[in-house]
Amino acid sequence: MIAGLDIGTTKIAALIADVTDDMRVNIIGVGLVPSRGLRKGAVVDIDQTTESIVQAVEQAEHMAGRRVESVFVGITGEHIRSLNSKGMIAVTSPTREISREDVERVMESSRTVVLTPDREIIHAIPRGYIVDGQNGIRHPEGMSGLRLEVETHIIHGSSTFLQNVTKCVQRAQLQVSALVVEPIATAEAVLTEAERNLGVALADIGGGTTDVAVFTDGEIYYTGVIPIGGNHVTSDISVGLRTPPEESERIKLQYACAMIQMVDDGAMVPHRPMGASEERKIPARVLAEIVEPRMRELLELVYEEIKKSGAAGMLPGGLVLSGGGSLMRGVAELAREVTDMPVRIGRPMNIGGLADKVDSPVFATGVGLLLYGLKHSYVPTDSRHRSWWGKITGAWRRWLSRFTQ
Repeated sequence: MIAGLDIGTTKIAALIADVTDDMRVNIIGVGLVPSRGLRKGAVVDIDQTTESIVQAVEQAEHMAGRRVESVFVGITGEHIRSLNSKGMIAVTSPTREISREDVERVMESSRTVVLTPDREIIHAIPRGYIVDGQNGIRHPEGMSGLRLEVETHIIHGSSTFLQNVTKCVQRAQLQVSALVVEPIATAEAVLTEAERNLGVALADIGGGTTDVAVFTDGEIYYTGVIPIGGNHVTSDISVGLRTPPEESERIKLQYACAMIQMVDDGAMVPHRPMGASEERKIPARVLAEIVEPRMRELLELVYEEIKKSGAAGMLPGGLVLSGGGSLMRGVAELAREVTDMPVRIGRPMNIGGLADKVDSPVFATGVGLLLYGLKHSYVPTDSRHRSWWGKITGAWRRWLSRFTQ
């Protein structure tokens, strides 16, 4: 069993899945509750955040009829940063065959980057290996060579923020299997292998933030977080129409359109301003005039992040939008206009079971956490046996080498 916990600014989603014999994910439990205690992806109230986590997990457990002990946790926030680093080692084996230990050493070498004391590495993802000058190698173990190099994408974040998220999960009586930066997880659910190989950008539009990731040559190349999301649109509606936040959110979800030119001239939007005793109506065009500038600003910032990566103009896979903000009518059309890239809306793929319950960009990160867990931690029984034997023989070889040097 694998469980994922998407801790967002507006909602917390808990998903539980079984792993089938053919290594597929079958959704068996889903929990979704409003998020309290977070702002722009950062914990501002530990007690409220913990309570929301407990409620979401209990919903998923009730549906699945199973008890969750550990979860893969999705994280985001303005504090997330990324960089690309390189590492290099000499292959020391007498046979010049690259071993698992060599791969681990070169990865450790690439992780030696200068960070301030308040930062820590969340992910170190190998983009590709180079053996004696030959690049484009994905799995160097077992190859022959004298020198092994690696290019690594490193994502780091605020230690304080990461500790607060971990504390909330642990207070909910859960263990953290891994902290996963949300665009990494979302990509597992909505991107195809062909898109990753061609080059593609992903923008996950959440409530408080928008996560951006760029993939080239099959691996992640750039990660960024924009401190603008769907809640900013809700706030603009509140100011423009003088409506309470709950009413503004309802109006956004039911009637908002990201492009003025897509609105019918005769369409009307019912709303109830603060202090009004009766419902009123305004032209839908007025609402679009409030919404479009904010969505245009958000998508322009997404495009700036793509250009900052240095990969703009080299992404045939285009831009994939996900998250709750991508559900707004006209957002894909506006994104095409702003970025001049092919754009599609990303929905979770490659899942079974209660797939209809999570067939929405809202659950893209939650599903991605399950797929990430399957890919990075779940080991079939026979593989576990091989891994165990490999550790024993590896330790024996290292002990023996002390006497043969």
